[in-house]
Amino acid sequence: MKGSVNEAGKCIRKFNRGHRRAFSVPNASGDRTRIEAREWIAKNYIARFQPYTPEKTVDELMKTVTYISNGLPVMVPVSEDDDADLTVKINEEDVLPNEENSKGGARVAIRRIWEARWKATNFELLPEWLQDNEYLRTGHRPPLPSFGSCFKSIFSLHTETGNIWTHMYGCVAFIGAAAWFLTRPSTLVQSEDKIVFGTYFVGAVACLGLSFAFHTVQCHSAGVGKLFSKLDYTGITLLIVGSFIPWIYYGFYCRLVPMIVYLTMISVLGVAAVIVSLWDKFAQPYYRPLRAVIFIAMGLSSVVPALDILINDGISYLLNEASLFWFILMGILYIAGAVLYVTRTPEKCFPGRFDLW
Repeated sequence: MKGSVNEAGKCIRKFNRGHRRAFSVPNASGDRTRIEAREWIAKNYIARFQPYTPEKTVDELMKTVTYISNGLPVMVPVSEDDDADLTVKINEEDVLPNEENSKGGARVAIRRIWEARWKATNFELLPEWLQDNEYLRTGHRPPLPSFGSCFKSIFSLHTETGNIWTHMYGCVAFIGAAAWFLTRPSTLVQSEDKIVFGTYFVGAVACLGLSFAFHTVQCHSAGVGKLFSKLDYTGITLLIVGSFIPWIYYGFYCRLVPMIVYLTMISVLGVAAVIVSLWDKFAQPYYRPLRAVIFIAMGLSSVVPALDILINDGISYLLNEASLFWFILMGILYIAGAVLYVTRTPEKCFPGRFDLW
């Protein structure tokens, strides 16, 4: 470990990845903290995640070392450029051993070294809380326990890259569309129309924005991943409710009582879906089918107001004035997305071929 002093008087460490151990400079007592990479500890550490064949274990172990400091293991994949220098900023108090910060400082040092050179890993090497889809075999981000590293990872290629960028672009596009629509003069768009369509824009931006955030910080930690998973499903619920409100409002424009009834119905269903989404167990992979069923059920609830229009206003009004075709198309797209999600298509049919895209 090479040292230099920055303008604040802090020691900046430069850890050579080809070496297997490094030491801090001695403190006043002459003590030094050691950061050591030891290959065989990795065997037991990997085995705790998921057992697999000895042949594969040996192969994976040859590509992995573990940085150890004060008994804290962190997995670091070894690459061909392992002899290159890696510059990591570590404050002196983070590595000097003392009673107050010996454990916390070690965690900081290990985390900064780890985050500086993480690489995508295989499904088997992930901790259990990150093992969501076993059909995506490679290209997973390892745990990145800082939000800065999570957001930096959006510029890397991994299993969440496509999800992150498509949701981010969609969110920005809807923000732009909402800003354009809501700033139209009242001579072109009346205030009540802005309110009605505003609910849809809020749902779309919330859905795409929360989904972008979830796919970005999912690998931060088990707690953060679970929290943003709940927010992700909450955003989906808001989008479905926001999609229904304009159709119900204009479809029952001349019948106030049914309009209020159906707006109340979809709002109550939305609140129920949000409550279920915030349930801890709901975010677990085991409940993937239940999640899809709840959102599909919300979509199918539109059959009731559609039948009401058909019975009271006729097929012509339903097709032309109530825009049944576009409403059905919206429902088909929502249901198709839920089916692809719960069946994990196409990666289930071709494991390993759709890891990145």
